[in-house]
Amino acid sequence: MKTKYILVFLLLFIFTACKKDIEEEVIRPVKIQEINSSQNENFNIDFPAQISPTQKTILAFKYAGKIKNINFESGDFVKKGQVIATIDDSDYKVNLEAISKKYEAANAVVQNAEVQFSRAEKLYKGGAMPKKDYDNALMQKNVAISTLKEASVGLENARNILNDTKIIAPYDGYIDKKIVEIGAVVPEGSPVISFISDEITDISVNTSLKDIEYIKNASDISFKDNSSEKIYPLKIKTIAQNPDSINLTYPVTFTFSNLEKDEKFLSGQTGTVTISVKNNGDSEILIPLSALFEDNGSKVYLFKNGIAVKTAVEIGELRETNKISIVKGLKTGDKVIVAGVSKLVDGDRVKLLGGIKWKL
Repeated sequence: MKTKYILVFLLLFIFTACKKDIEEEVIRPVKIQEINSSQNENFNIDFPAQISPTQKTILAFKYAGKIKNINFESGDFVKKGQVIATIDDSDYKVNLEAISKKYEAANAVVQNAEVQFSRAEKLYKGGAMPKKDYDNALMQKNVAISTLKEASVGLENARNILNDTKIIAPYDGYIDKKIVEIGAVVPEGSPVISFISDEITDISVNTSLKDIEYIKNASDISFKDNSSEKIYPLKIKTIAQNPDSINLTYPVTFTFSNLEKDEKFLSGQTGTVTISVKNNGDSEILIPLSALFEDNGSKVYLFKNGIAVKTAVEIGELRETNKISIVKGLKTGDKVIVAGVSKLVDGDRVKLLGGIKWKL
């Protein structure tokens, strides 16, 4: 009986020891990317982008007033010269009528003065009128003409003011947004309508200063529409010289380089702008986002003699949709673990999955 207990104890001891050995022998499979000269090959940079109109204008009244009519709704197409909105013009019409009467009166005075001067001139030349009376008739005519000119300017201004109680479409386009509604009282110059051109071929992105250099030297630029997934070639239109004051990024505008006549886009339509860059010996290192994790700063695991070694890195900017540049912490020859990272702990034993290294 005693021998039986000893045998059971020995079996339990052997089983426990074997189990411990098995646990200690767990080697996690991983994929790696080796940092090498292939980093000098072409790479892509992706930017989220939005299609925008070639022109956008905030329309306003030159004079204060109460909104009387807004003749279109958001999204409506408007031809150049059409009346978009009006303010109450009753006071301006009364003013025009009063000034028109002054003009008519001044014009009548001129006509009478010219008749009187013509008569005086004949009499004076015939010796039947003294020079003093002739000079007085000439003066009366000149004063009447000067008064008429002033009245004419006043009449033109009154007409312009009345015309400015209307907002006229400056070009063919669409009502982007109604900022106020009928009945609102607006100060002079206050925004009323956001108006955009019917030509919607600009694409805007926000970039860093470094990315601007890549954009300027890009070998290819394209736009992928989110809705259709169709890809269109682009060309650079404008690059901002100064950063945006809010985001501190540099707005860059592209336009389509070869767009079919029947291709139409909506303002605000989204997609991705991709620029292809030839690295030309630049030592920038790119790794997949899957390799990166946070642990009191950005970290990666390096593959060193079958051990996962946690290593701090300094990250740069996103490249393409799934890569990021590494500014500091990696060098040529380093083997970065890019798959299987989430299950690792510093010092874990690892092996290459399928015995294959994964390179970009």
